[in-house]
Amino acid sequence: MSVGIFRIDLGFDQCYVLKSEGVIAVDAGAPGKGKRFAQGLERVSINPKDVQLVVITHGHWDHIGSAKEIKGITGAKIALHRREAN
Repeated sequence: MSVGIFRIDLGFDQCYVLKSEGVIAVDAGAPGKGKRFAQGLERVSINPKDVQLVVITHGHWDHIGSAKEIKGITGAKIALHRREAN
């Protein structure tokens, strides 16, 4: 099974999307980057509704800022370590 790894430029930082049997995004970028995320998915021919999970590596503003917006675009679940949730 091969895995495609795609980098989506969100301005200040990046999001990585892994595509195999499903689609997972890693990190959500700074606030207000949902539209840019959706455009990045379109560029690599991934339907936003195919994203099943967004993994947040840590709770800094530039990694979690657009999580709610991306969840709204994709319907994906958000995964974050409980120590980072506060």
